[in-house]
Amino acid sequence: MYNPAKFKSQNINDAFDLMDAYPFATVISVDEGLPIISHIPITPIKIGEELSLISHLACANPHSKILTKGPITAVFHGPHTYISPMWYGENDVPTWNYSVVHVSGVAELIETNSELIDCLQTLTAHIERHWPSGWDFFIPDDLQGDDLAKHIVGFKIKINKINFKNKLSQNRPTTDREGILKGLETRTDENSRLVGKAMRKLLTADTKPKNF
Repeated sequence: MYNPAKFKSQNINDAFDLMDAYPFATVISVDEGLPIISHIPITPIKIGEELSLISHLACANPHSKILTKGPITAVFHGPHTYISPMWYGENDVPTWNYSVVHVSGVAELIETNSELIDCLQTLTAHIERHWPSGWDFFIPDDLQGDDLAKHIVGFKIKINKINFKNKLSQNRPTTDREGILKGLETRTDENSRLVGKAMRKLLTADTKPKNF
């Protein structure tokens, strides 16, 4: 991913929070020179400074057959929205503000029945934490025992690289950034509200007096 220094973030905690809050990710592998892509919910796990991801695929998905054949990348998309040049001090061109995390690593299969159940319980607890419905976890009768592994493949990605991009108009002068914030406040959609919140946090940090 193209990630200029002005937009590149090294804050691992913020990257983890984005992955946690936006778990529906794009997973990419390469097989015989061709990209293999799946769109699935993924749960990030943080133990100390070590980050990993867990998820599962249907056995019928060809991606499940090549998970461990090479490097794997997961893309997590955070809030994003259109930025109008009408909000700048002087007319310019439009752009798009967004936050995104790319993580790369190697996958390990989760193969035993008990490990698969643990994987599904962790995934469900993560999703229910953000979108609680009161659903009680259970394994249907037709998927009990060894039958579960005939239908799904669990996996864990050990992360070895994180590329976190926060493109939030850091390249614009403060007056333009303030204009963008005022413009975003006129919108009612959730993406614009969240981008504005992230921009305000960053702008406050950038303009705070430094202690020497």
